[in-house]
Amino acid sequence: MADKARQRKRLRKLYDLHAWVGFQLAAVMFVILATGTIATVSNELDWLVFEQMRASQKPKEVKEQTAASWRNMYASIAERYPEGRITTLGTMGSDYFSYRARVAFEAKSDRYVHVDQWTYEVTGDIPLLTIQRFFRDLHRYLFMPAMPGLPIVTAFAFILLISVFTGLKTTRNWKVALWRLRLAQGTRVFLSDLHKVFGLWGLWFSTLIIITGIWYLFEFSARVAGFSLEPPAPKVEHVTAVKDVNMLSVKRFESAFKKAQLAIPNWTITTVQLPRADTALLRFQGMSTNPLLRDRAHKVYMDPTTLEVLAVQQPENMAWGNYLNEHADPLHFGYFAGITSKLIWFVFGLALTGLSFTGVMMTYKRTKSKSITGAQLATLPIFCLSAFYFYFWLARYT
Repeated sequence: MADKARQRKRLRKLYDLHAWVGFQLAAVMFVILATGTIATVSNELDWLVFEQMRASQKPKEVKEQTAASWRNMYASIAERYPEGRITTLGTMGSDYFSYRARVAFEAKSDRYVHVDQWTYEVTGDIPLLTIQRFFRDLHRYLFMPAMPGLPIVTAFAFILLISVFTGLKTTRNWKVALWRLRLAQGTRVFLSDLHKVFGLWGLWFSTLIIITGIWYLFEFSARVAGFSLEPPAPKVEHVTAVKDVNMLSVKRFESAFKKAQLAIPNWTITTVQLPRADTALLRFQGMSTNPLLRDRAHKVYMDPTTLEVLAVQQPENMAWGNYLNEHADPLHFGYFAGITSKLIWFVFGLALTGLSFTGVMMTYKRTKSKSITGAQLATLPIFCLSAFYFYFWLARYT
């Protein structure tokens, strides 16, 4: 009897901790979870808003993009915007998206320029401030600088870990809870059942978000300590001629692309980054056979003047930290399998966000508290900082 009493007391403490964390820190947690969920499909939302991002139908005879097609897209943008300087050109991950270039102008702000990869027609330009950028920066930094924004957001991975652990320890008969939704026994019972269904079915997803969130904090902490998980780019000694409007001619762009293709076996180039500084390099990024790696896991660095390949990065020559780091974004945001994985991540993101909401409603139903608690007040400075820095964040894009 004494052992059972101690066990009930321990479970009660865990339940109280679960309820306290979920209720007191709900506002910040809800914002982080909701914005992260929207961020998974934010490019698709931009696709709906900006017709410039919509590609024409892929021809049946076209199997892949070639150096010639990249050359044609590059040429179309350079011809359409002779006063601008192309700084990046790349795919957006799916065939229904047009390719995107970032073009810098002396007289106005940079713009995203979109070009149809099948017809090579420039479909137009859009501002850098998009739905994707808004939700990605709000989710990752709360509009703050990396310090303190990123540590604040990623620290909530530990809060989510506490919530998941205490929730599992205090859930009885989980095999029944997986399926049970009692609709006729009042709001509080229904919310409790819904909370457990969301939590149990989404356990794999919550675990994944916790692991990647903690990894982001580790990555940032290492960088602050002066240890980057990514190797530095090679340095070039001589000064290049990047001050020209478009540094690479169309012909040299195609030559550079072909050399980069040959530098890594069996890879697909997804992004070309042109130099923006006098001693910067021409960089190619892409994908190989592992879809769970970021496209920046494969890189080719090239001298923009001589077109000499200076360095190659691929999984075979990565340090373990660098290799693990390249898995973080695809797993966290679920874009490794196109729209299919994005929608799965979106649905489970909604469920995880719903956990925060239903948890708050359950606690409110139990306590009937309408006053703001001290712990809730303690989170207000986070929102104040976010609102303060939002002004400066917005100024960068307007």
